[in-house]
Amino acid sequence: MLAGLILTLQEVVVSRIAFPFANPSIFLIFVISWAFLEDQWLAALQGFLAGFILDISPLSVGIVGHWAFVLAAISYGVSELGVQLRGSRKSPLTLTVVVTAGIFFTLIFFVVSGSLINSNQGYGFMQTVPGVVFWSLVFTPLISPLIIVVKRAADGVGKSLE
Repeated sequence: MLAGLILTLQEVVVSRIAFPFANPSIFLIFVISWAFLEDQWLAALQGFLAGFILDISPLSVGIVGHWAFVLAAISYGVSELGVQLRGSRKSPLTLTVVVTAGIFFTLIFFVVSGSLINSNQGYGFMQTVPGVVFWSLVFTPLISPLIIVVKRAADGVGKSLE
């Protein structure tokens, strides 16, 4: 449900602003950040559901199921990295680096798997990858503390520090 709200914000507000290079993907920042803070199997499931929501979005590119597959795989991998970095998992700096790398690999994986599905799909999308990655570097440090707080609240921890 939260992913649907973030995607609505992305499509209604962010996509209407003319950013240089490409529009940032607040949705991908949210999904990958959440996956980094989650256990692997749940991250993969949430990545799949978030990808399916993105698949049926009117502004989405690709065939139905493509984003679901990509986000499930990337979410699992990012979550595994989060388990390995357990000590610094909730640091905004660590989250920024991991999310930016995660978005880069998500977009590259989307383009490569898209070229296997449909050769015309990936080229135009590939031109936006540097801009989306740049904006993730800008926006992730700004919204990562909020994502961490929301994740803690969702886990029932509240405002206690770990």
